[in-house]
Amino acid sequence: MKKIILTLLTMLVVANASAEWKPFINKGGVYKLFDETDIVPSFKPADDCPKGSFNYYTYCLGYATGEVISYFAEKEGVVALNAFNNEVLFVLPMDESRTTLTQKEVDKMMEKYEPKADDFTRNLKRGLEKKSIRQTFVEKSIGVKAINNAIKDDIHGYTYIFSNGFMVEYKNNSGYSDDAIFIKENLPNYFEKFERNAKKYYAMNSAVIAYINGQCKYLMVMPQSYINKAPNSNYALLYCILKEGMSLDEFNLLVPEAEISSNVGNYVVMAYGNYIFTFKDKILVKD
Repeated sequence: MKKIILTLLTMLVVANASAEWKPFINKGGVYKLFDETDIVPSFKPADDCPKGSFNYYTYCLGYATGEVISYFAEKEGVVALNAFNNEVLFVLPMDESRTTLTQKEVDKMMEKYEPKADDFTRNLKRGLEKKSIRQTFVEKSIGVKAINNAIKDDIHGYTYIFSNGFMVEYKNNSGYSDDAIFIKENLPNYFEKFERNAKKYYAMNSAVIAYINGQCKYLMVMPQSYINKAPNSNYALLYCILKEGMSLDEFNLLVPEAEISSNVGNYVVMAYGNYIFTFKDKILVKD
């Protein structure tokens, strides 16, 4: 899991290291070199956006943080894509001697591109932090108008919430958390284990999803050295063995096999095999 995350971060670093490159923009079916006349009139560079960087070109061409995803095409260059519909916005070829690129050449750069859900959600989070993703941009990108300040995106499986024209929240339509989506896409064996375990105890789909979300949350925060030490692949249980702070309600959801050992005053003691867990005011504490 750590290796996967580092790989994703490396791709971002490579994409943002293109400070000496200049973008090529689709002009009438041919990608031609960017010039100053292509800058949108309202462009204002951010303090952390040096001239000539990938982000500089993103902003000066009229796009904001969270609206663009970068794809590194090995030995070819970097492609900037509309995050919501994968339209090519501009290209940074490695060959600096080029003056034009054909659509066929750009299509070849994109041959190995595979959209990833965790790339998309990470981009959404960056946009939310900056409060920069525009409602009008999303509407135009996916062809869906907002209703009551909300846009349902059936392609990516999210509903976006807007305030004053900018995205302020997003919800996964399936009910799965970002962590669960990441695990399902990158570590499917773990996701399938959680799903099998959940279905042993819960019949309602909402409870199954809640169980999976919880297990994925604790798997994601688990130190690498403990990944293979979870009893019955229960990472919430392993977290409770190592740390305190979990609520009794969450514990009961994620460790359904546990039984009440005692319930006196504001203390509840739960037992799981040889493990004993003490809750004070419904919060796990260490003895």
